[in-house]
Amino acid sequence: MIVAITSKGKTLEAEMELRFSRSPFFIIADTETGEFKAFKNPGASAKDAACVDAVKFLVSQGVKAILTGNIGHNAFTTVKDTQMKIYWATAGTVGKALEKFKKRRLLLAKEPSVGFREGLRTKPSK
Repeated sequence: MIVAITSKGKTLEAEMELRFSRSPFFIIADTETGEFKAFKNPGASAKDAACVDAVKFLVSQGVKAILTGNIGHNAFTTVKDTQMKIYWATAGTVGKALEKFKKRRLLLAKEPSVGFREGLRTKPSK
């Protein structure tokens, strides 16, 4: 499965970026082959609608799952219109998040963690 992890850097040892739309990088990994590649998030510096550029890019890369710490209402809605799923990964390195995903230890996101135009982090509800 092709998975995208929000990241502050370009390696599996990089710290996860907990924000989806403003993540500097996406690490896109194939869980079957172990191959991965880092990409700059095309939405990270967008003035508005950063999530649209980010989601379009991930769809173009064949991503089926997104691992992130927070995702806003607009981004969540945009992702929901695709075949991708969102999983909560809250801290640590990209590699650790990927391992937890492979072991099915991450929760599937059922709603955004940040409210509509709220801009504040909130805990995902269970």
